[in-house]
Amino acid sequence: MRYRIGAMALIASALVLVVQIVVALRWPGGYSITQNAISDLGVTVCGAFTEQGLLIRNVCSPWHQVFNMGMIFSGLAILGGAVLLYRWWDQRSGRWGIIFLAVAGAFISAVGFAPWDLYPDVHDFTASAQAITQWIAMALIAIAAGRGSLRTVTIVALVISLLGFVLFVLTLDGITTPFLGLGGVERLSFDVLTLWVPLLGVAVLRAGDRAQPGPKRAVPLQRPAKRVGGWAALRPEPTDRDRPVTDVIDETREERL
Repeated sequence: MRYRIGAMALIASALVLVVQIVVALRWPGGYSITQNAISDLGVTVCGAFTEQGLLIRNVCSPWHQVFNMGMIFSGLAILGGAVLLYRWWDQRSGRWGIIFLAVAGAFISAVGFAPWDLYPDVHDFTASAQAITQWIAMALIAIAAGRGSLRTVTIVALVISLLGFVLFVLTLDGITTPFLGLGGVERLSFDVLTLWVPLLGVAVLRAGDRAQPGPKRAVPLQRPAKRVGGWAALRPEPTDRDRPVTDVIDETREERL
């Protein structure tokens, strides 16, 4: 049961994506997915903002508190879900991956507590730390997952996120990224991380309450069950006690002859 709750908590963390859409729709001047950063949704005042003198953009997010609370909720959901899923994998790599995922969740909540316009240094540090710790978590979980769709999805998401982050840094340095812009490359990196977490939760729910892949546990061998009155009853091996006494005596006489 704890694993199911943990998995559902990871899935619930994706609510922050819905929050982003709702908050963006409340912008009086319109929110641009390519020109505005994700953090602009949580800025507490209206005005023109810039990144190191470059990429000047207008920001006005009346529902910034909703976005920041959504970030806090998402981080806490990931943290709580990771704690509940700590023993889901038997391998050390899986457990360390879950630990790093929990740390990433804590950093996500910290981002919500530190809006970019009020605490820019804290905001940038916690956002970067979240990305780094989650990349480590994804790499470790990909190792623990073994061959299958979870490993494939995790590796693909990790590569896309890393590529997006490189493009994001280059964009901050003034290099133009066609079609994507600042907001596009940032979402390519960070929103992919956000989407991967609920996918992990879905994978846990599909697998059930068991560690994956883990060693096989010993199961006692039993004969096929026999239906008795609608209930399954184990059919034991027959013994001499279950046979007529005359049959046992006749076999004993034959053996002596």
